[in-house]
Amino acid sequence: MRFRLISFTILLLLTPVYVFSQTEISGTIYDGQTGETLPAATVILENSLRGTISNEEGKYSIQVDQLPVTIRVSYIGYESFNVVVDENSPRVIDVRLFPSVTQMEEIVVTDRDPGLTIMERVIERKKLWRANLDSYQSEAYTRQILENDTSIVSITESSSTLYWQKGEGHREIQKSTRQTSNINADENFAGVRYLPNFYDDNVEIAGYNIVGITHPDALSYYHFKLLETLQMDGVPVYKIEVTPKRKLQPTFKGVAFVLGRQYALVDVDLKPNEVVNFPPPVQDFDLSYKQQFSNYGRDFWLPVDMRIEGRIRIGLIGLQFPAINFKQVSRISDYQVNVSIPDSIFNNQDTFTKADTTYKEEVTFVEIPLTDEERRAYETIDSTQTMEEAFRPEGFLARMLDDEEEERSGPLSGIGNLFPDGVGLRAKYNRVEGVHIGLNYQNEISNLSLNTKIFGGYSFNSETWDYGTNLVKQIATLDRISLDLHLQYQQTMDTQYQSNNYTVGMNSFVTLIGGDDYFNYFRNEQLGVGVEVKNILDKTDLKIMGRHEIHRSTLTDEVVDFRLFDWVNERRLNPGISEGTVRSVSAEIGYNVQERNFGFAGNRQILLKGEFSNSALGSDFDFSSLMVSIDWNFGTFYQRRLFANTLDIHLSGGTILGTPPIQKLGSIDGSLSRFTPFSILKTKPYTPYVGNNFGLAVAEHNFRTIPFEILGLNYFVEKGWGIILFGGAGFAEGTDEFSGLSMQSDGIHSEAGVSLNSIFGILRLDFAKRLDAPGYFFGFSVPRYF
Repeated sequence: MRFRLISFTILLLLTPVYVFSQTEISGTIYDGQTGETLPAATVILENSLRGTISNEEGKYSIQVDQLPVTIRVSYIGYESFNVVVDENSPRVIDVRLFPSVTQMEEIVVTDRDPGLTIMERVIERKKLWRANLDSYQSEAYTRQILENDTSIVSITESSSTLYWQKGEGHREIQKSTRQTSNINADENFAGVRYLPNFYDDNVEIAGYNIVGITHPDALSYYHFKLLETLQMDGVPVYKIEVTPKRKLQPTFKGVAFVLGRQYALVDVDLKPNEVVNFPPPVQDFDLSYKQQFSNYGRDFWLPVDMRIEGRIRIGLIGLQFPAINFKQVSRISDYQVNVSIPDSIFNNQDTFTKADTTYKEEVTFVEIPLTDEERRAYETIDSTQTMEEAFRPEGFLARMLDDEEEERSGPLSGIGNLFPDGVGLRAKYNRVEGVHIGLNYQNEISNLSLNTKIFGGYSFNSETWDYGTNLVKQIATLDRISLDLHLQYQQTMDTQYQSNNYTVGMNSFVTLIGGDDYFNYFRNEQLGVGVEVKNILDKTDLKIMGRHEIHRSTLTDEVVDFRLFDWVNERRLNPGISEGTVRSVSAEIGYNVQERNFGFAGNRQILLKGEFSNSALGSDFDFSSLMVSIDWNFGTFYQRRLFANTLDIHLSGGTILGTPPIQKLGSIDGSLSRFTPFSILKTKPYTPYVGNNFGLAVAEHNFRTIPFEILGLNYFVEKGWGIILFGGAGFAEGTDEFSGLSMQSDGIHSEAGVSLNSIFGILRLDFAKRLDAPGYFFGFSVPRYF
């Protein structure tokens, strides 16, 4: 868990770069008046597309292929300095830059802030040169640093080649790596493929799609204010304040520097606004970006570097991780613009290829010089100083995890050791069976492509045994398509109606602590055989089964009424069923069908089921059923956020023709006691609706924290609490044969309500009102996150 957390942090950093050469020129860049060092000063080789930047201590290093060469050093607000290096020149050259003293005005001040006019010109100029930019190739270097509150924890460095092509995006090939000894080379993913380019229309930051400050519509999203006019080499440089205009959209704030006359960005110092954050368990999240651009004397303005600093703190009650501080510096150089890039580069859909024998080259690892602190980290960090140790959490949950890992001494820790591999405990509880205890066994024989499941157990109140087996044999594969054979036999206590949301285990817990038993029960002896085709179409599976079932009622004079709390007056009796033999053929086809998540995340899935039973098959019942279920999730408002507002819809229903047994009717789920997940009728407590014809339509819109942001209730925003509006309608009706069934609806049951979502990150509270009849209902469920 901890290492995945660290990996997530590293991905936020956004990668590294490299160059190879023969002669190294290095030195330190100073302010000529104060003697202070100048970090991130640009160092460019004249008449080339190669450059670098100085580190935090003002130190630089650049490789040159041949001599003589002219090196140009520049810094905003200072006069640039050119130095010619030949065979006789020293290889260590310190540079002193002197501030420009003349301020120049090029914009006539009016009642409209000049910053707006300047940025309009930047946007228009960008449209012209960006239209002619088709591709580029460059060399990159990146260094990523992780720190806790006391020291550097790890360093990873990388040299790579970066490719970009219009319409294809980026590809990166890592060529060489270096890292502290507590990081394995295969864990070094430093690179520049996700490097934000602040000249782009849209900038991806931590999953947020943010409008760039040079977007064609940037003036609708930002206020631009001219702060001052500086000078560099006789050309004005405008320092412009950037502030968000739309407070609820993810945007940037900070400053941008624009080179006059050419109206091009040369430097930005920006941070995402407060909208760019994460819900609990993330408690603190902060990012800042600095980036410089150069045209190297040509037409196109391309990134020279990227400097990132960030901090993230993760924790919840009983589990607090130390703050993770991270830095990244990347340098991009040796551009080749509008060159032909081999098709093989973009045929690979992976945006990042790690260094291996295929791409390894004899190159010199060229870096931005290490600081003194970084050099000491390389010298002192050894392989025993792991990420887990550096970011070890605190709190009672952390101590419990440590005890479990180190001593395995919890009160139930020995139970799992009583069973051999593949064997597990089987337990359930309901008003008919009482306590049921048994065992499950599962074994996969890979060389036979055979999966075996066997179970058995005893129910102490009904004095019955459950047992059965399920065999799945893969008999053919073709590309991603597989054909499986299913064979199953079971003698079990079955539920009279099927639930799309609740398991027998969930019902056992609710019944035991005092809730109403949701199901009715009968004995079912079943033999089934069938085939399943997985990925018959993209994300689509087809399953066809033939079944022979013998159904018997389970009638008891008394039901088990043990419960920890008195939530219901008394347990209802278990009704009888339509006894007999059911022989049927069923088919189901599903698209992108997922495990039930109770509304934790939105789904996009479709499931269609059909069953046919007839006396010609030897069945005591003649019926045909067709059922469909659709779940779909739509992004609505604020889609530039990592978690946009969403609309979730569930539609389900079906019809059963002929003379089905009562235990084959369809159902619409209500709430499981006070548990009210998505895709149910929340104001139908304790039992479902059941009938021949049935339908359900529910929808909810997740506004997330937006209502609290509008109201200025920052406490709830910081805690990640949100608002959900929901509504639903459903019905279940029977034919004349089942017209007296008490579990049918009286017309269409409709409801609406509001939810308080993600309370403390673990809970959702639902307040629902029934619309077709009097009544309110209060329930809870898992929070909706996605």
